[in-house]
Amino acid sequence: MFKKLRNRIIIITMAITTAILIVAGSSVMIFSATMRPEPKPFPVSVMIDAPNSNQSDLQERISDQELRVYITSDRKEGNNRLLITLLSVGVMVEIIVFIITYYLSEKIVAPVKDSYEKQKMFIANASHELKTPLAVIEANMEALEVDKENEAWKNNIETEITHANKLVLDLLQLAKMDAGSISKSPSEQVDLDAIIKERIELFKPKFAGKITFKKETSDSKYNLPKQDLLQVLDILIDNATKYGDKKIAIVLKQKELSVTNDGAVVEKENLEKIFDRFYQTDKTKEGSGLGLAIAKALSEQNNWQISCESGKNFTKFIVRLL
Repeated sequence: MFKKLRNRIIIITMAITTAILIVAGSSVMIFSATMRPEPKPFPVSVMIDAPNSNQSDLQERISDQELRVYITSDRKEGNNRLLITLLSVGVMVEIIVFIITYYLSEKIVAPVKDSYEKQKMFIANASHELKTPLAVIEANMEALEVDKENEAWKNNIETEITHANKLVLDLLQLAKMDAGSISKSPSEQVDLDAIIKERIELFKPKFAGKITFKKETSDSKYNLPKQDLLQVLDILIDNATKYGDKKIAIVLKQKELSVTNDGAVVEKENLEKIFDRFYQTDKTKEGSGLGLAIAKALSEQNNWQISCESGKNFTKFIVRLL
């Protein structure tokens, strides 16, 4: 499909180039023909300056008609040379345009191909993620038919319904953000110091290790979209609790927030994929792989910069609040 698209781009470009060259060449030929004066009879004494010749004899032998033939022949020869030159230039231009178009068409098609592949992967992953909770719900419903009083089956159903519902809401949010139909939350005065401490308390029961917070700025109050910031912060802390081993470090600098965990190293080639939808460095961990994609989309929507660094025993996510 993409090869056909590339070939179509080349064919259309070459056709347009050929048409332009034909029009331009024809215009030059017509202009050259109309601007050149018609041959007129001239006295032979003007055309030939031969001191040793008898001018009267030459005038008798060379008629006006012969002069016209001579000038017309010279004119045709000039037109032929011009035509050959135009054809040569046209062929060279066609070759150059073909090479450039072939190279650029590969560049043009590459993002479309990449987007198409991501879309296919997105649909496959979304189907898989939704299939899992639905299968669990179905299995527990069958078990409930046998043992209607077992609370475990009911709890499992509720858990998976919550999981499926969150997945659908995340997908809906990403779809709306892609379509530009969801606006960022209104800006308000936000005390990051207080908010971070509050979020840490909420996540402490979920993480068996230690969560620390360090403020390296005297001013922690900013005018920001609070709801967007809370969602990004929750996603980063939640991600850290899933992949961290014993500690999570949150640091607040001047308009910069970082969340670091001591989990496994993210390989360099995977750092570029870390914010892709459904991408997970460890498939055994709980989650759908949409959290970081939403965090990146929210950051871009608010002109923040979000990045990831990883090294020996650490993975750090940095949000620069520009």
